[in-house]
Amino acid sequence: MNIRELIETLSQFDPETRVVVAGYEGGFNDITQIQPCEIRLNMYQDWFYGSHGKADDAQIQQLLPDAPIAAAVVLKGENQNSEGLTSTDLMGAWGRRTMDQEA
Repeated sequence: MNIRELIETLSQFDPETRVVVAGYEGGFNDITQIQPCEIRLNMYQDWFYGSHGKADDAQIQQLLPDAPIAAAVVLKGENQNSEGLTSTDLMGAWGRRTMDQEA
C-alpha cells in the first residue's frame, strides 16, 4: 500500500479516529488490511503488549469494565514472504530437530 492508497482509505473515517497497529516483535510489513474496531484504552503496561486491548475481549471487560473505550482503525500487515509459516511452526520444527539431535 502506498501513501495515496492509505490516505484514500483512511479518509473514509472520522478524522478524529485513533489509528493503531499491533504491538510486539520487529521487522516491517506492507499494510494489507485496514479495519475499524473499538479498543479499551491503556490496558497494558508490559513492553510486549500494545497499550490498548480489544473492547469486546471478555477478560478485559471483566477485569477493567470502566476502562474508556475509543473507536479506532487498525493498520495490519502480513509477511508476504512467509509462505504460510509462522514463528510457532518454526519453533516447533526447531524443537523437534533439537530433540532428534539429543537422542
